[in-house]
This record gives sequence, structure tokens and C-alpha cells, in this order.
Amino acid sequence: MTVSPTRPGLRLTRRVSDIQVSPTLEVLNRAQALMAKGFDVVDFGPGEPDFPTPPSVSAAGIRAIERGFTKYTNALGTKALRDSIAKRYNTRYGTSLQSEHVIAGNGGKQELFNLMLALVDKGDEVIIPVPYWVSFPDQVQFAGGTPVFARTEASNRFRATLDGIQAVASERTRGVILNSPNNPTGAVITEEELEKIVEWCVSRDVFLIFDETYEFFVYDGNRHASAMRWFERYPETVIVVNSMSKTFAMTGWRLGYAVAHPEIISAIGKIQSHSTSNPSSIAQAAATEALAGDESEVQKMYVAYQERRAWLVPAINAIDGLCCADPDGAFYIFPDVKSWFGKGGIHDSQSFANYLLDEARVAVVPGSAFGADDFVRISYATSMERIREGVKRIEEALRRLDA
Repeated sequence: MTVSPTRPGLRLTRRVSDIQVSPTLEVLNRAQALMAKGFDVVDFGPGEPDFPTPPSVSAAGIRAIERGFTKYTNALGTKALRDSIAKRYNTRYGTSLQSEHVIAGNGGKQELFNLMLALVDKGDEVIIPVPYWVSFPDQVQFAGGTPVFARTEASNRFRATLDGIQAVASERTRGVILNSPNNPTGAVITEEELEKIVEWCVSRDVFLIFDETYEFFVYDGNRHASAMRWFERYPETVIVVNSMSKTFAMTGWRLGYAVAHPEIISAIGKIQSHSTSNPSSIAQAAATEALAGDESEVQKMYVAYQERRAWLVPAINAIDGLCCADPDGAFYIFPDVKSWFGKGGIHDSQSFANYLLDEARVAVVPGSAFGADDFVRISYATSMERIREGVKRIEEALRRLDA
């Protein structure tokens, strides 16, 4: 008789055991699994434009392939792309950025991750207003830091405030992460409040990472305030992260960027050089074209999102037990669903989302993914026809639950 040698069990590091799979991707995966089985699912889950990449941008990518632009580039991105990013900000905000202030990577998510690894040490605390984008806390934690959560109020449309940040600050505070327009709430911070937060960060010698991925999508006369307005004055404090994914419907191209002090760019460039090296040369060529374009295709997206939002918010508020504030920007609404807790086995946002997927074939993201368990996120980055169908299904499913 042959006895097999004892095999040791797999051992994973604590840093990976402590982080969670992205809940937004988890919803997408489950919805896609149902669709693969032939079910008709109205998918309000993904934060992805339902529009194609603008034709001129796609054509630039094709030209890059045809001319053989398919090799490695500088790990920080091509100078042409970094110059284009710098020029875009210089034109908008009167800054004097150069390519040395810019790094391009495989999505804004990578640059946020790189920044955490470069700026956060064990024991450092990073303040994140709640509700937050799902990856912020895990990125801080992975770097060895501790995410600390600042409250926002639904009555103020979840906009971040200095008061909320100060209430949780400590001597261990290393930085603040702001996301405006916000995912998941659509909140847009006011310029006055942002200036207070910038000045406070300077006074405390802590960094401010400002994620403005949804900068183009702001509604109802609200105005996007960018931390870039204070970059020239406080280059050691202000860091801006952005992405091509939402504005230019380039999610699959994986291209984002960060603007920061050259020493910070150099630091995160070192990290990137040992992880992914350069972003795709083809995506960089397409992004350079997008940044130089007239944005007419982007304007079409904006108009469509505005129309969808105008219909969706009152339609959701008309359903008993749901309450939703008008979002300032992005392409999400964040309705309060807690009045349904305690009914039909629903006890939190996850079980509420499960009920809608199982009983209505509608996918939403539970608010627990964003640190706000009384809510769910509904994306209106889908056609008006599907939005109407999804709302109809939600209303019918909840009516059955309440019968």
C-alpha cells in the first residue's frame, strides 16, 4: 500500500485575506450567470457607460495597431499622452503642469492603489467620507493603513464636509480621499467646502487625494469643483486622479492617470514599473486622441444621462418604501430601502438586493458595499427602455412582498 505524503495546506497572506472581492463585480457576475442561463435581467449594477467608445477614439487605437505601435512605452506613459493630460488641466485651470507631473496607468484604480502603497505606512489613518467607492478602504488596508470613515448626511445629499472629516481626525491621520462626483451617491462637493478641506490638509501636513472620475457628469446647475484649482499653491498636498473610462466610455481600454508633485509621480512610477510597467500602448494612443477631441460624443452621453435621471428619481420615489435624493452628478441614484427591512426575509441591503434579483430579475448593488447598509445603488447607465422595465419590476416585486 502506497501512502501519499502529507500535503501542506495553502497559506495566504493576511493582506489578501483581509480584503474583499469588489461587491460591484460580484453583482455583475451573478447577474451575468443568470443571463447566461437565459434569464432576462435588468442590470442596474455596473458602473459602466452603455455607450460605445467614440468612433474617433477607437479609430486612433486601430491606427496605432496598423502602424505597429504595439511595443513597450515609458512605464509612466508616453510623453505625448502625459503632455495631453497636462495641457487639458492647464487649459481649464491655468496651471503650468508638465509631463513630469503626470503618470498614466491601467485605470484610475491602479493609480489610487499605487498612491496608497507610496504614501501610507502601517499605523497611518486615511479619512474616507461615507458612502465611499468600494475599493478605497481595501486599498488603504492593503497598504498597511487604517481607513477611518467620516459621516455625511442624506439631507445634504451626502456631500463631504470639513466638519465630518475633523470629527474623526487624529494624530495618526495621514491623508484624506475625496471622490466628487461621488460613486455611489452622485454627491458633488461645493468649491467652498473643498477649499476648507484643502486648507485643513495643508495645515495638518496630510495629503488630499481627489478622485474626479465622473467630473463631466454634473446636473441641475451644480458645478464641478476640482482640487486642481489648488495644485499650484499646494503641490505637496493635492493629488488628482482621473480616468478615461467614464467620460469617454473606455472602460475596457483600462487607462487612467494621476497628477501630483514630481517626487510622488516618481515614487508611484517605481511601483508601477515593478507591477504592470506601462499601460497599453494602443490605449494610450486612443486616450491621446480622446483628450484632443471636441467631446461631442461625450455631450451626447451627458444629455442621455440627464434625461434618464430626470425620469428615474421621481419614478423610484413614487414606489412605497423607497426614498431617493436628487443626485448632483455621476450616473447613479442611492435610494433608502430600510423601510423594507423585516419583511419577507429582508434584513439588510444585501438581502434586499438578493430579493430583487431572485424575484424581479433586477440587479442592484447593496449599500453595504459602500459603507451605507440602509441603501442600494442603482446605475442609470443603461437605456431608458430598460430603466422603465426595471422600475416596473421593482414596483411589482415590492408590492407582492407587502401583500
